[in-house]
Amino acid sequence: MVATEDLFTPIHKGIRSMIYDLGSRLQANDFTDVAGSNALMADLEHEFTTAMSAGCILCLLHQHGADEEAQVFPQIGRFDPGLVREFIEDHHELGRRLAVITKMSRDMESRTGADERVRFGVELTREANDFFADYLEHINREERKLVPMMRLRFTDEQMRTMRGTIMRSMPPERMASFLRWMLPSLNLAELTAMAAGAKASLPPEQFRFVTDIAAKHVPPARWQLVQQRLGG
Repeated sequence: MVATEDLFTPIHKGIRSMIYDLGSRLQANDFTDVAGSNALMADLEHEFTTAMSAGCILCLLHQHGADEEAQVFPQIGRFDPGLVREFIEDHHELGRRLAVITKMSRDMESRTGADERVRFGVELTREANDFFADYLEHINREERKLVPMMRLRFTDEQMRTMRGTIMRSMPPERMASFLRWMLPSLNLAELTAMAAGAKASLPPEQFRFVTDIAAKHVPPARWQLVQQRLGG
């Protein structure tokens, strides 16, 4: 029997929401507003040399790729090492481009004149938009190529174990950041299935951790329907 689990699409939905939100903020930003721009730059900046931030958007995008390489790609590589190499090479190139955006976000601080800040903001926005477009294409290919392949090669239980390993490896703050974006990005059927899986597989305190975030960030009417489908 072909498996039904999907390790990629739910988290990718959350990542798309991150990108859409950050891109919208970036293109509407007034770069002459130093305080407002500094808050936006914090979400554009990825710190490679210290502990991973739990909140900055590009940090989360980079961490997602690291999680795939550590927990999922070694399993897939047993069956298609060439495909894994292709996606790892993508990750390395995307990481290089993250470093470019990080440097540009830091360089914004040295732009003091209003006209200079606006011109530099246009350059930064274009660089970020190019990155976003390629990142979205990358996760689209992962879904097209890896989801069907994994459903043929792995059981649902094996894939749930992989997901659980990833979740347990994350600090609570980072997990909360991912869930804050992912859960409201899911449709009713996906959200119900995820909540049911969490209820069946997680200790009560971890299940409450997930549902508390859902109650805070998922639209109330949708979350109420999920609770009804779970039996309360």
